[in-house]
Amino acid sequence: MRLKSFTAGSLPEAMRRVRDALGPEAVILSSQPAEDGKGVRLTAALEDSAPDAFAPQAPADAPVSVEAIAEALAYQRVPPSLFDRLIGLAATLPAQDEVLALAGALDNELHFAPLPEAPAQRPLMLIGPPGAGKTATAAKLCARVRLAAAEASLITMDTVKSGALAQVAAFAEALKVRLAEAPDAYGLAAAVESCPKDHFVVIDTVGANPFDDEGMDRLALAAGAAGADPIVVLPAGGDAADCAEVALAFAASGARRLVASKIDTARRFGGLLSGAQAAGLALVAASASPNISDGLLPFNPVSLARLLLPAHDASEATLFAREAG
Repeated sequence: MRLKSFTAGSLPEAMRRVRDALGPEAVILSSQPAEDGKGVRLTAALEDSAPDAFAPQAPADAPVSVEAIAEALAYQRVPPSLFDRLIGLAATLPAQDEVLALAGALDNELHFAPLPEAPAQRPLMLIGPPGAGKTATAAKLCARVRLAAAEASLITMDTVKSGALAQVAAFAEALKVRLAEAPDAYGLAAAVESCPKDHFVVIDTVGANPFDDEGMDRLALAAGAAGADPIVVLPAGGDAADCAEVALAFAASGARRLVASKIDTARRFGGLLSGAQAAGLALVAASASPNISDGLLPFNPVSLARLLLPAHDASEATLFAREAG
C-alpha cells in the first residue's frame, strides 16, 4: 500500500489532487488542518497490487447519495439557503462517500481554524450568552496549554455571581495556572498587563445578553481595553434563526472564531451551522463533555460531516471525537 499526503487550500481541491495523483481507487485515510493553519492536509492510500487483466473490472465508485445527505441536513434543521448550497456542492464534488461529499461542501461554505497554541500574541477572551460553558472552555484551554508544558494565566470577570469565583479558583489551582480577577474593562487591562509575557492568557467573561446593547458595548470595551481576541462560545442545539442572531451580535464585538459547547447534549446542529455561517465565524473546536479532563475537540470539515450524518444517537459525539482526534 502506498501512502501519500496532499495539502491544498480547501478540502475539494485536496480531494481532486488525490484523484489526479493516485486515481479513483485511492482511499482517503485522514483529514486535518494544514500545519500553517491555512488549508487542509489529506492522507491517502493506494494498494500496490496490479489488477488481473482478465479479472472482471470493479465498477466505478457508487454515486454519492445526495438524498441521504439531504435527509440528514433536514433532520439537523439546517436553514433553507445554506441547505441548498450544501446539497448543490455535495452533488458535484468527486467524493467517495457521503461523509467526504458533505465535508467538501462544508469546507466551501464555512470557515475552520486550528485551536489556539501557546504562546498567543493576544489574550483569548471567551464571550457568549449565560450558561454557554465559557468557564469550562477556559479551563480546557488552559489545560491544553499546560499539557504542552507552557504557562498560562486565567483572568475571570465573573466576580459577582454566587459560586463563580470559587469554581474558577478551583480550576486554576488544579491546573496550576495563575489566576487574576477583573471586575470591569479598566481592571481587565491592568490584569492583562500584569501577566508574565510568556503566559498564554485566557479571559473568562460574564455571560452577556446579545440583545442588550449596553451590555454588548461593555463587552466590546473590555475586549478593546485588554487588546484581546474574542472567541464566541455557543451551545449546540439552538434554533437556527436565534443562533444566527446571537452569533452576529457577538461578532460585532470583534469575535472571529467560535467554540461549540454541549454537543453531547444536542441532537440537531443546524443552529451551530447557521450561527457560524451568518456571522462568518471560523469553527475552532467543540466540547463533548463537561469534564475538564476530556478537553476540546478540534473542528475540521470531516469531523463536522460525521457529526451531521446518521446515526442520530449518542454515538455522534464519539464519532466526532474519533475523527477530530
